[in-house]
Amino acid sequence: MKRSTFLTGVAAGSAFAPVGARTVAPAEDYPKRPITLIVPWGPGGGADQVGRAVTKAMEPIIKASMPVINVPGADGNNGMVKLVTGDADGYTMAVFTADTFVGNITSKVPPPWKMSEIVPLAVMNQQPFAYYVAKNSPFATWADFQKAAKSKQMRVAVDSFGSAHDVATRFFMAKGHLELIEVPFPKPGERYAALLGNQVDLMCDADGNVRSYVQSGQMRALTVFENHRVPQLGNDVPTATELGYPIVLREWRAFVIKAGTDPAKVAFLADALGKTYKTADFQDFLKSSWCEPDSYVPRERIQAFFPGQKHAIDRLVAAAR
Repeated sequence: MKRSTFLTGVAAGSAFAPVGARTVAPAEDYPKRPITLIVPWGPGGGADQVGRAVTKAMEPIIKASMPVINVPGADGNNGMVKLVTGDADGYTMAVFTADTFVGNITSKVPPPWKMSEIVPLAVMNQQPFAYYVAKNSPFATWADFQKAAKSKQMRVAVDSFGSAHDVATRFFMAKGHLELIEVPFPKPGERYAALLGNQVDLMCDADGNVRSYVQSGQMRALTVFENHRVPQLGNDVPTATELGYPIVLREWRAFVIKAGTDPAKVAFLADALGKTYKTADFQDFLKSSWCEPDSYVPRERIQAFFPGQKHAIDRLVAAAR
């Protein structure tokens, strides 16, 4: 299988069931038992947090319990494999993240599943990536860091090679002619400790993931990969585009189900996710976790979302060559 096989369905639009009129309830007896949500990452992380926030708000809507199981490993692919090798009966969903999406695009090893094997229901949260320094960093602004990185090697903490962190950092290296050395830390806690312990000079991460460190003053952002400034990071923190690095890159989490699921059940779950997104509890979660106000991508627009994400990654990779 060639690397591009993973995204064949995305480019052609064949990975998704046809979108028709929404059905409020596919059958009187659905759901008649719990619907399991697979989180392909460990407990406590961003995917786990949004997964549990969604299930908590969604259970009263569908009138069924939604147990969460964590299936970490292989950059989220272990959990996705568990989904696509299970039954297409409408009783298992999964959280599909930008980390897995980007990693499978850039990987030289064919991923163990294809986009045509899933049906996306909705994107439920999005958070912009940014570059951070420790509070005692000598770099007060991006200009300070950029000047230093043009004359000596600077260490940048990323989650893994081939990830969104890596794609973005390689783009900055090429665009700004910067001397950056990437240091991978797959475990977020180790990445944060490396920055706070001055083992690295810079770190890439989504804003919501490090909000407690920013709020406590332990970390501060130098630039954010958004199309607007992000107040939570400080109104004086410029976007990368303002600094001459045209990049908008977000961590996102989508909810998906196995392809072949009864279209009526697909419509029911997509509709329920839309209602979940509007609940007060979930809106509170979005605000407290620093998600973008336009995070929600409904089923009607999701066919365009993934090809758009692929195009953005392809552009950055090409620019970094």
